[in-house]
Amino acid sequence: MFKSFKNSALYISAIIGAGFASGSEIALFFKGQSVFVAILAGIMLGAFSGVFLYIGNIIADKKNTVAHNASIDFFDIFPRRYAVILRAAFLISSFVMLAAMTAGAEEIFEESFCFSHIGILSLLPAMACGLMNTEKKKYIFSLLIAFIIGLILYLYIKTDGGGSGDGFNVLNAVSYMSMNVFLGGYLIVKDGKADRREIALTSVFSATILAVLIFMIYNINDGNFGDMPVITAAAKIGKEHAAAVIVFLAIFSTMVSTVKSFTKFIPESRKKMLPLAIIAAAAFLVSLSGFNNLVQYAYPVISLFSSVFTALVTVFLIRNIFLHENGEQTQKTFAFERAEITDKATAGRIKRRYFI
Repeated sequence: MFKSFKNSALYISAIIGAGFASGSEIALFFKGQSVFVAILAGIMLGAFSGVFLYIGNIIADKKNTVAHNASIDFFDIFPRRYAVILRAAFLISSFVMLAAMTAGAEEIFEESFCFSHIGILSLLPAMACGLMNTEKKKYIFSLLIAFIIGLILYLYIKTDGGGSGDGFNVLNAVSYMSMNVFLGGYLIVKDGKADRREIALTSVFSATILAVLIFMIYNINDGNFGDMPVITAAAKIGKEHAAAVIVFLAIFSTMVSTVKSFTKFIPESRKKMLPLAIIAAAAFLVSLSGFNNLVQYAYPVISLFSSVFTALVTVFLIRNIFLHENGEQTQKTFAFERAEITDKATAGRIKRRYFI
């Protein structure tokens, strides 16, 4: 059960960044909407963690049975023409997310603690943690998530809460889920060797935690739609510093997750710190445009990229289940990297044969 919670913590850590914990994303997507739409988004977002673990399970099986020395990348479950576009969209979205987290950290500390340059300084420990192995990060994230839940619960109890909106647009829930799902999903795919019970428990943990967190943040916002509504609401009751700590911890967890996603695209033969430092420097420059501008203008584009990604993952999942039900081989749904296959001719045949 604790292993499932750790998987859930790894997944959630990539989701609860500055936009989530500050309430700005929830204000953007659920303004005027019923609280039940926000809760539905949390349930769907959490449930998708099981989908990615299941896909990881399939990938692990095919890696062992189809080509002993073939390296399988998650994006290679898609046709090559789609995989290239999705990789590029993923990297761009991750970069924008890192820039937004940097801007958010800077803004929080300047406004709440009168400290400057925290944004760029936060990138340094984030890079160090991002280079740790996955198991160590899971323990760190489990502690962070537990602490964040406790602080948000404290704020929820202390604030009066707000009423629910009248709207019930399910597309808002789907759009919000789509925007957030792919970074967390990408990170936990490699843990897909889990059995069905573990996958189910991870989904339940993720869905429950995210639905409860979104419900509490929705009510803490209480009609505030500024840059960081949670901090605005907390300031009214003298709890601004507690809110600032929540948002910063959430920012840091997403920074680490984003850095980790970049490391997967850097060849093992190369030192990773220099490329990460270049990415971090570029993210800092973009962060100067401001947190609110990034959330308002860049996040909807990320949502569009992620919606396409989520739709393709869903198609893949349905197709795979259909093939299993009809007793057909599902090996053809995979495209394999050539890098670890010494015989290029064999690699080419495998590449042509095993893709959607």
